[in-house]
Amino acid sequence: MNHRVTLSVSYVVVLLLVLSSEPLRCGKPTVEIFAAEIPPAIMITQGKTAQGFPYLTGGVSTEEREILEASGRAYNVQLTFAENGGAYLSDVDLVVTDAKGGEIIAIRTNGPLFYIQLPPGSYGVSAAFKGETKKIKSLIVAKGKTVRQTLVWDLGE
Repeated sequence: MNHRVTLSVSYVVVLLLVLSSEPLRCGKPTVEIFAAEIPPAIMITQGKTAQGFPYLTGGVSTEEREILEASGRAYNVQLTFAENGGAYLSDVDLVVTDAKGGEIIAIRTNGPLFYIQLPPGSYGVSAAFKGETKKIKSLIVAKGKTVRQTLVWDLGE
């Protein structure tokens, strides 16, 4: 009987050694996942300016753009940043000013889309990417209308 207990203990020890040598598998088949198969995290920034105007920025992934475009219907100014080859741009330094030059928002976008809800009026837009600045001197926001603008950079790539 003592021999049987020793044999059972030996079996358990061997089993534990095998399982501990592959703690992540624990007897399950290996699954390989490539980086392209892992969906990116949703990184949409939502906030309000000092004046209380709501804004959204993001859109790096297709999923983010779909979410933003669905949510964007509530915003009357919709800006898109791209290069002339069609690729979207992120990390654009954006400044929106009122008609008197007062800053409404200064932000680095975390995607190619920037949406903001502004009262009717005239606004200035300055967007810088890789040392090149694009400007809209008079962005007119009319009551009940949506303004869509795409700022395009020639990156020579």
